[in-house]
Amino acid sequence: MLELPKEFVEKYRDLLGDQADVFFRSFNLNSVNAFRLNPLKDISQFKQLGKLPQVPWNADFGHYGKIFGESTAFLTGAAYSQEASAQFVARVVDAQPGEKILDLAAAPGGKTTQIAADMQNQGLLVANEINFGRAKILSENVERSGITNCLVTNHRPDDLAARFVNYFDKILLDAPCSGEGMFRKDHQAVQYWHTGYNQECADRQREILRSTVAMLRPGGQLIYSTCTFAPEEDEQIVSWLLTHYPEFQLSDIQKTAGIEDGRPDWADGNKTLSKAARLWPDKINGEGHFVAKLVKTKSHIPEASSSQLISNLKQDEQRLLSEFLTSLDLSLPMRNIYQFGAYFYLFPQNCPEIKGLKVLRLGLQIAELKNKRFLPAHSLALSLSKDHFSQSYELSDTELRQFVHGDVITQPKTILKKGWVLMTKKNNGIGFGRYSDHMIKNFYPKGLRKLIHAQLSES
Repeated sequence: MLELPKEFVEKYRDLLGDQADVFFRSFNLNSVNAFRLNPLKDISQFKQLGKLPQVPWNADFGHYGKIFGESTAFLTGAAYSQEASAQFVARVVDAQPGEKILDLAAAPGGKTTQIAADMQNQGLLVANEINFGRAKILSENVERSGITNCLVTNHRPDDLAARFVNYFDKILLDAPCSGEGMFRKDHQAVQYWHTGYNQECADRQREILRSTVAMLRPGGQLIYSTCTFAPEEDEQIVSWLLTHYPEFQLSDIQKTAGIEDGRPDWADGNKTLSKAARLWPDKINGEGHFVAKLVKTKSHIPEASSSQLISNLKQDEQRLLSEFLTSLDLSLPMRNIYQFGAYFYLFPQNCPEIKGLKVLRLGLQIAELKNKRFLPAHSLALSLSKDHFSQSYELSDTELRQFVHGDVITQPKTILKKGWVLMTKKNNGIGFGRYSDHMIKNFYPKGLRKLIHAQLSES
């Protein structure tokens, strides 16, 4: 049985009244596992996963169930493990192809990858994380998901605000919070809670929002979310924002399957706070969350000019890279390719100038120049399916275990020609090999190699 802090119990008994007992009992129920199928991948061969119960607010791709890190679905990026209530946040963002969107506190990447899928890899998605270690995890999840239009950055919000004044169409701030909504999923989170913790978090959230509002263009949308129940971090933060930034107005959120309105009585009584959404674990099949959507109606900040990134390839490099890509049956816009040392990246359309930015991932890494020869990048493999490369090889379960362990594939079961091979599982690219002399040499990155003992399956 989860032991909650005495002050926490007293606080929510006072706030919830006769609903408190049911609320407290929900903490002793098992947390709910969920995942999303990734439409950026070929998910046609994961039909069994698609038959699992649907997450009601993400019925197209969200399901209840568990995805294991050694499963085919995970390794190919066809599925992403994400808590059900967290999937609601990106539904509120409602990302569209071609938009410019910022996920300001993005790690580990659940909402980023869901937003990118909705964007269909079109437009610009900036996924930022202030902690470098967590930003690296974010970048890895973006890569495995086959995302090509994302910049992963590692900055403080105020640093970004100085660069992107009135810039983004939509900004998601899934704010650092007290995490009360995750108590039953992560019991250690209870240990961090103390009487003044909610206020400490609220102070930090206001500081982040001061930078956030400056980056949103007039007419743009700010989606503010937390995974806490605390009014200090939820309705009271939104109330503060509306008071100090009158150019913002709350927008309606469609609520289904037990999702409830925000609570104006827990803030300043502003009735529009009911437009926010609260997800209670005793009312829905998921953990605790809060979401508000605000529209910026006008701006007193002059719009800054934002120069766009242009290719820095020299003519000879462009010719050689173009010849290499042609040999792989790939056609990429050379005007959108940028070189960092020996590495070449396909950057998104309308990508901003990156000078001065700490960028961990610039769109899609496509190649590396090594010993005067081009090697296709692992990221490129994860963005492709079998029909998008010169030749591919579908791995059996046994061969997949061998491949991700770094082994050579001997005596492949299909006829191949000498050269690069896209290694696939269930039609999705999982890495590159190079065929010659009746074997496929392994180019799966050494840092990702693992010994898989478990039987691989659709899950």
